[in-house]
Amino acid sequence: MMKRITAALALATTALLIAAAAAAGIPPAAAQAPAQNGGPPAPDSAQAVNGPNPGAAVVSWTAVPSATHYRVGWVAYADYNAATAAGTNWLEAFTFVDLANRGQTTHQITRLTPGIDYAFIVGSSAGRYAAPTWSAWASLTLSAAPGATECPTAPAPPPANGATPTPTPAANINYDRDDDGLIEITTLAQLDVIRHDLDGDGVSAHADYAAAFPNAMDGMGCLGPCSGYELTADLDFDTNGNGRPDAGDAYWDSGAGWLPIGDPETEFRYNTVFDGGGHTIANLFIYWTDGSHAGLFRATGEDAEIRNVRLTNVRVLGQNWVGALVGANDGSISHSSADGRASGKGGIGGLVGYNSGNISHSKAVVTVEGSGNSIGGLVGHNPGTIADSHAGGAVTGEGNNVGGLVGSGSYSSICGAISGSHATGAVTGEGHSVGGLLGGSGCATISGSYATGDVTSEGGSVGGLVGFAEGTITASYATGDVTGEGSNVGGLVGYAHRRGAAITASYATGDVSSKSSLFGGLVGRNNGSTITASYSVGRVAGAVGGYNGGGLVGYNAGSVVHSYWDTQTSGVSGGRHGTGKTTRELQAPTGPTGIYSTWNADWWDFGTRRQYPALKYEGMDVAAQRP
Repeated sequence: MMKRITAALALATTALLIAAAAAAGIPPAAAQAPAQNGGPPAPDSAQAVNGPNPGAAVVSWTAVPSATHYRVGWVAYADYNAATAAGTNWLEAFTFVDLANRGQTTHQITRLTPGIDYAFIVGSSAGRYAAPTWSAWASLTLSAAPGATECPTAPAPPPANGATPTPTPAANINYDRDDDGLIEITTLAQLDVIRHDLDGDGVSAHADYAAAFPNAMDGMGCLGPCSGYELTADLDFDTNGNGRPDAGDAYWDSGAGWLPIGDPETEFRYNTVFDGGGHTIANLFIYWTDGSHAGLFRATGEDAEIRNVRLTNVRVLGQNWVGALVGANDGSISHSSADGRASGKGGIGGLVGYNSGNISHSKAVVTVEGSGNSIGGLVGHNPGTIADSHAGGAVTGEGNNVGGLVGSGSYSSICGAISGSHATGAVTGEGHSVGGLLGGSGCATISGSYATGDVTSEGGSVGGLVGFAEGTITASYATGDVTGEGSNVGGLVGYAHRRGAAITASYATGDVSSKSSLFGGLVGRNNGSTITASYSVGRVAGAVGGYNGGGLVGYNAGSVVHSYWDTQTSGVSGGRHGTGKTTRELQAPTGPTGIYSTWNADWWDFGTRRQYPALKYEGMDVAAQRP
């Protein structure tokens, strides 16, 4: 079974690496990374040398037997300097890979840019999502030497006079022409037979594999062991070109469509890479009325990496754990996207059904529909991490936990994390815990994120950002209108349930309408969370006979500090929770003064005397918040 391991803020822990260096505006390799307490010792050295091919680097470190995982990270100096000069977060240029500790002390990184300077670092941890203990940085100028070229096949010698000519043997074909350790995929048949070589080493006894890769060079042409696959051409499942999936397509399979790669037991295996190379895979069709774990891949293993994949016009239907790219992901997904439609019962996402790994810099513009629980525009169920990602399709769910980006945000006590991400599609639910970004958070943490779609539900706990929140929300906002027929309806959060959790530096601008009770411009019901330095401006309206409606918070059993609502735009002049202010009073301060004297000036842009505060946390777009 796939491992269910505790998720934490991977990028947030990485940010500890450069606190001092970023403040001084110097390249990261100039600063020693701080150690983290409570973990295994740091690798006491990290070295980087040029790999065997252009664009490759080999990073080495001392073994840490007590570590369960290593994190190998790198950043180009040019990208670091450009980000810091622009005042943006350089971590968007930082890349890392997590490796299970199997005694290895080296890792080869490919597809870097020859001729430029990089900084590399290695961390060790007592769990994949635990805070690493870091080595010092190592610097390397990547070699720009030309790569190896394929050797031509020597012609056969002419036969002797009178002898029967000997047939010329078929020439071996190099399936790794760019020598990056990834087998090149140019046809749907080659994509299909990945299922017969899930560790990506190019070794398979299956006849279909040999047919898809005829006359393969020994080792497929990889200079070292092959470690996965890469697309080098666009692929299209509409093989008869009539614009619809039907019996004329090569992978119709009597209406079932594509058979997803891997399964929940074998997965897409450890340390295997699938690189889409920015190419498009069009018209993927899957119709699994009785199957779970449906997507281009059924399941991915803990150290598997999928990157740079573009899926267009997807149609995927399954039972549970359904996503355009992966049904259930334990690995790393980055810079990938999908558009189309995904539907099923529970755990349905536009890109991934279930995620306990890492997803970054990815997006889904997928119409998502589910008849069960945990339905999300990007991910259905997420006890993993999501960073710098986006969902843009409409999301509809008949059960509980329905969200524009993620349906549900934790698994048991395993907490997911969402940072720097947003959702723009409308969200419609019939059950409880429905939100513009996240339906039911569990203990999940949200930071630097937002939602703009309208949110509607027949049930309760409905919010513009989160429906039912038990985790921490920091520097996030919602602008969509929120309508709920049940109780606990809020512009940002419907029900803030967990005592000790917090909503900090966040706001909501959408209108709030409740047909029941416990409704507010920011939070419908606060059952123990601390709300600090936040505000709401949307109109608040409740049903006749409804109770506990408020401009900021409807019902409060927690703490509200230095937080405000607009008494004019909300239509609510009085209230006990938070402080009501006129539009002019909220817009008048142009800095952290007056009512905003305790607000974090590094997180907020206070604008002009005719503007509300907007968030600039971690490079958030201030102009986009003030159309």
